[in-house]
Amino acid sequence: MFQTLMVLVLGQAPAQPERVQPPVTMLVGQTPTASPSPSPGLQPMDDPIAGMRQDGLSGTCLEPRRTDTIVGTPYPLKATGGEEAFSGSVTLNQDVFFGFYPILNGSYAINDRFALTFYGLFWTNPALTPSGTGGSGLWTELGVGVSFALFDKLVTVNPAIGYLNGTLLSGASRPRPFDGIVSQVSFSHAGTYTEGQLYFAYYAATSAPSNNDFLHWWTTAGLRPFANRDNVTQILSFGVHFEQLYQTKARISSTSNIYTWLGPYVQVTLPNNVFLRVNAGWDLQDNISGSFYKASMGFVF
Repeated sequence: MFQTLMVLVLGQAPAQPERVQPPVTMLVGQTPTASPSPSPGLQPMDDPIAGMRQDGLSGTCLEPRRTDTIVGTPYPLKATGGEEAFSGSVTLNQDVFFGFYPILNGSYAINDRFALTFYGLFWTNPALTPSGTGGSGLWTELGVGVSFALFDKLVTVNPAIGYLNGTLLSGASRPRPFDGIVSQVSFSHAGTYTEGQLYFAYYAATSAPSNNDFLHWWTTAGLRPFANRDNVTQILSFGVHFEQLYQTKARISSTSNIYTWLGPYVQVTLPNNVFLRVNAGWDLQDNISGSFYKASMGFVF
């Protein structure tokens, strides 16, 4: 019995230790196991810090982020073809001649190249009203137009027509609705490294006792020198501004060139479409003050 037990005990296979899974060794010619495929919903994402659009897997830069704000015209807009059909802007302006005047502007895109536009311009300078009436008869301008893009969206054209309420054009002693009409057109260029505007507006009186008509126009040309450097996209720009106001028909005096402004401008346009533009220079006519300043700050949404 004892020997039988010893045989059974000695003949029993020793207990095996717990097997540890060895590391996987890649053999020559062996095909590696495929890594899990990315989620079908994974899309390129925006890197808000770098200001660049990047691939969510590799981080490869695809294209620089750029503002699509068209600034410099009296009615700044976003370029057509954005994600939303409607865009608008609120701009606060002040210069040495017209004083303070806010502008509200809107655009509704029909397609990626054509849009309907409208605006309201609120002249608040008491000098534009009859003498001694204070704020009575302040100029109020409203209008509609269209906007369309040309040359692969390098140039945006915006013709518009509006009407005015007040006394400046008619020369009346009391403020009137439909004091005059204004026809205007602007050509705006917003490229990667360049920008510019050409703007014309003709103000014509529509009622008695007499007419005061004006031609108002300007042109600007500027550079965006840091457009694609260090991920700073079109924030800073600067250039030259030339502007003229000419009275083509006068009520009690002869026609005359009221001012001719020439000087530099500096503009800051942030990626969230907040902008600040400052102009200053000389009045070549020297009829107003011999110099001029003009500032605009606003938000395009």
